This record gives sequence, C-alpha cells and structure tokens, in this order.
Amino acid sequence: MDEQELLEAVASLVRPGGRESACGRSGHPAGHVCLAVSGTVGLSTLLKEFSRRYGQLRNLAMGGFADPTVTERTGLPLLAPFAGELVEMRGWASGGRWIGCGVVRAGDGEQLVVLVAERAAPSPDAPPEGASRADPLLRATGGDARDAARPWAEIEGEGGSELPEDGRTWVQRVIELTGWEPLGIRVDWAAIEGELGAPLPADYKELYEAFGGGVFSDSVFFLGRDEGVSFDFLTQWRAALSVERDSGLGSVSAVDPYEVYAPGGKGVVAWGSTEWADEYCWLIDAGRPGHHPVLARSHDGDPWHRYDMSTSEFLYRVLADAGFRPFGIARYDLGATFRPGSGGPLDGRPL
Repeated sequence: MDEQELLEAVASLVRPGGRESACGRSGHPAGHVCLAVSGTVGLSTLLKEFSRRYGQLRNLAMGGFADPTVTERTGLPLLAPFAGELVEMRGWASGGRWIGCGVVRAGDGEQLVVLVAERAAPSPDAPPEGASRADPLLRATGGDARDAARPWAEIEGEGGSELPEDGRTWVQRVIELTGWEPLGIRVDWAAIEGELGAPLPADYKELYEAFGGGVFSDSVFFLGRDEGVSFDFLTQWRAALSVERDSGLGSVSAVDPYEVYAPGGKGVVAWGSTEWADEYCWLIDAGRPGHHPVLARSHDGDPWHRYDMSTSEFLYRVLADAGFRPFGIARYDLGATFRPGSGGPLDGRPL
C-alpha cells in the first residue's frame, strides 16, 4: 500500500465496527492486523501523518530496546507480534484500537511496519480515560470541560504562584509528598543547555537532581537524563526534532499549532507524560531565557493548556490537587509514590 492507501486502511480499522483484528502473517498472534507497506513510504512521513490524525504518539521502542514500562494498557499489543525483531515502534491510541508504526529487522536489512491492534479497556480502579471531559462534576460546574470547545489561543495563563503559602518550595513539597530521599545526582547542565541553546528551568534541575527520571504514582512519567531512552528527555527531543525537520513531510507539526523547539528558536520540549498519554511540555523561547511556561494536553486530542507556573508546582498539583482539572490525578487514589527509571538503555533489555 502507498501512503494514502495505508492511511485509509488504518482509518477503516479504527472506526467503530471495523473489521476483526486477525493478522495473516505466519506466527503472529491474534488481536492485530499488519498492513502491507510500499517501499516508497518513509517512516517519518507516517509518524507525522498519524500524529496529525491521532494525536500524541508514544515511544514504545527506540534503537532496538523496548520501554520496560509498557503494559497492555499502554501499547504492549503493538510490540507482541515482533519479539526479537523490533528496532523502532511508535503507538497511538484511538478508541478501541492501537495504531503502531515502526521498523523491524528483516533478513539482512530492515522493514517498515504498520499495524492496528485491539486495545483493552482500562481496569476499574485506574483513572478513566477521557475523565477530563466526561466527569459529572465538570458537567455540573462548567469546570475545565469548557476548554474542549475553546481555541488553543484562549487557553492561556491558567494561574500559578511563585511559592506555596507555607514557604516551602514546590520541589520540597514534591519530595515530602512522596517521602523520597533526595539522591543528589550530579549533572553537567552546561553541556545539556549548550546543546539546547537555552537554559532549563532551575526547579526542574532540582527535581532531577533529587529524583532522577522515573514514574510518579505509577502513572506520571518524569523525563530526566541517562536513565535510558524511555526516561531521557534529550533523546525524546532529538527524535521529535528530527521528524519536525524532515523537509519532505510538509508543514503540519505533531505539536500543532506550536513547533518542536530547535536551538535558538521557540517551541515545545516534552518533560513528562502519563500512562494514558497525556503530555507535559515546556514552551521554550531562546529569546526569553528563564521563561518556561508549561504546556499540557490530554491523550484524546483536546487543545493545549498553558500554565504560567513552575514545573515543580505543576507536578505537585498533578499529584496532590484533586481539583486541578483536567490533569490532576489525586482524585483517583493512586498514592504519592516514585519509582526510579532504568539504570541503562531501557533496563538493558533488547527486543
């Protein structure tokens, strides 16, 4: 199939009532369909098109290593058919289906693959997907549900303060909330910021030095440095920028209406996400060093929300403030915990 045929085939598979997921490839399990891909179609082209149509992608495998945090709920069905063969895999959630696009080893070379897999419903005790729009409290109060119908440009400056009222910094509050013993990680921030061409938020650096990269409340992924591909914000940023810069992909950005940040410019850099693919970013402007508003969007294509608050305040409110709609998770009783990321390339587990 060429590019247009692939896009149409995927759209028909993810449509409610679409045909049964049964793959015809020898040795592949049930529950998915692999689609034939023409040799003229490029990976970057499909990544951008799928992101434009289906929202934020998930990095499930990079450089031949699988994300060790991937579960049935977060994209594992896209990895299962290719044990021992995968090089790259990105995934998108759409209704009752997963969409996957990646590269597998084939003989002495590599081959582009596209598949659609069945998507299991979340467990009853997990945060309900789409809660930001379907929550009865929001419907009754007006709440943030109104934002779903508002253009992105109107969702600006959603509050924030420099310090909590009790005088503790937001970083201290996150540490105390989780009961974490700060690690005191040493980082060459000058080298990292030199590559970016802009400084990072001071409180983000404090958070990283205290925690490293990892997972809060078994749901919120905090990107750091050198914990492996899945928790390395520089690797994630480089990959996103590479796709953005591909001149053959047109002008539509995966972070539309923004752009992925390029050194010396203005754009988006991701620093966190959730198990259900909400995305947390900074809007970095090299012309305004020290200014790092948080941009956040939900997994189901809602507009970007901008918060003029620090990274640590946003993270604290996500974890502890049940009224922080639509991104707060405290109302789900997940507990305030932290689990460090892997110590090597995705736990050193090749696909």
